[in-house]
Amino acid sequence: MKTMWNMPAQVVREHAANEEDIGKSVASGSLQEMVRAFDGYDDVEAADLIIQCAGRDRPITWDEIRDLRRIEAKSAGD
Repeated sequence: MKTMWNMPAQVVREHAANEEDIGKSVASGSLQEMVRAFDGYDDVEAADLIIQCAGRDRPITWDEIRDLRRIEAKSAGD
């Protein structure tokens, strides 16, 4: 998991009221930083965002991001 946390990633809008915003990068950095970036979003906003991460063949969805946040919180508590 440690190696995965350091992979380059970006938060991208999957859905937006304005079609021009779809697919636009909101933030970029390591996967760990992008998972932490979701602390600033409520569930409604976060559901419209995905994380694209190097080395993955598909984006990381909000449900998966919540799981990653739990894993990170648990590992920080150990």
